[in-house]
Amino acid sequence: MKKVFKAEMWDKMQYLFRNYYDRMMHCVLYYDGEIDEEALKRVLAFQIDAAPVLHSRYHNNFIKPYWVVSDWKVEDAFSAQDMDDLEGSVMRFAEQRIPIGSNVQIRVGLFRCGSKRAIAFVVNHMCFDGGDLKYFVTQLCRNYSAALRGENNFTLKTGTRAYDAVYSGLSEEDAKRAKSLYRNISEVKSKHVFPLTPRSEGDVNRIIKRKLSAQKFAEARAAGKKFGFTVNDLVLAVYLRSLYDIGVFREGETLTVPCMVDLRRHMKEGGAETGLTNHTGFMTVAVNGVGKDMRETLDIVAAAMEANKKDPFLGLYSLPLLHLAYTVFPHCVSEIAIRLGYDNPLIGMSNIGSIKPDEYALGDVRPYDGFYTGAVKGKPYMQLALTTFEGEVTFSIAITGNEKDEKVVQNFFDVMEKNVDEVIKCAK
Repeated sequence: MKKVFKAEMWDKMQYLFRNYYDRMMHCVLYYDGEIDEEALKRVLAFQIDAAPVLHSRYHNNFIKPYWVVSDWKVEDAFSAQDMDDLEGSVMRFAEQRIPIGSNVQIRVGLFRCGSKRAIAFVVNHMCFDGGDLKYFVTQLCRNYSAALRGENNFTLKTGTRAYDAVYSGLSEEDAKRAKSLYRNISEVKSKHVFPLTPRSEGDVNRIIKRKLSAQKFAEARAAGKKFGFTVNDLVLAVYLRSLYDIGVFREGETLTVPCMVDLRRHMKEGGAETGLTNHTGFMTVAVNGVGKDMRETLDIVAAAMEANKKDPFLGLYSLPLLHLAYTVFPHCVSEIAIRLGYDNPLIGMSNIGSIKPDEYALGDVRPYDGFYTGAVKGKPYMQLALTTFEGEVTFSIAITGNEKDEKVVQNFFDVMEKNVDEVIKCAK
């Protein structure tokens, strides 16, 4: 008889989110040098085997959803091929969606083009979030390097996948307060949308990217620092100003943008003792217009962010409400209730953080580029994601859309870059 284990709260929520996006997360890393395919397969097989959720099928039972561990082999998750068009091949692989009934919930592709190599990861968001995807990928690199040294002591963290592990780093009093935060922060009055075309049958998954040079980003950061602004203040100000510039909202209108928050900040040892799972919440940032210029926008955004920076329970709101809904009602009823009370963000932002080349080295081969991005959103929903690599920023917007939508996004990136230039001018 096959092993069965229960679906945790965030597994069920991410499945509910299928109504808004494709549930996948993505990572792509680029290398220049040989990669031992057999060693990579061996450590990947170890890590998938060590995380049962990655080789299980989800059953959306109307009373109590669960996972069933599947029969699988590493070839179900891993593929390797030679390509003439490295970038095009990698992105087509990254834009795929893993069927919910798959026996494995991860796909890893190795692409070879001359001396260049690229590895792409696609993972079902129901299994874990971006924080644990970063852990999974960096741990794969560590285990691979150990394999090259002839070692077999591969490791992967295991432990509880329950949502309430998020309170493990709080004092008893703070944990009690956090578990009473029933306010639904998903409710937003502003219904502004990014100017994409209506949904159509010709829409396909697209991960649309734009690079911001390390030099320009460093100049912008220095300018922000001069006035006391953090990197998140800076990026969010550029984002909001650019949304204003393309007509998403007008002066005096309220725009609310949710920004993703890694909840491991509240956990004991940053979640190092838990299994692979989701621990992501969000904070909301609301502005009423962006002022007359970029300098005013920075002040407006910094003021809007101030309360979030001081909040000891940042990102923990609504979790008790979700837990209550899933506890009190059968699953089929709780999903309806949550959908009625939940407003999926029409516009969002996620700063995924930096990719440090040493942490992603495969033996002596270090990556020369890479990026992460979140789920591919269905129109009208969209989210800006960003990662940095040795100071260079990769902005990405992942949508199900057409060529016209891609042009709209590329134009938006043009506007963002112009506003980065405006930030730099502020300090001169």
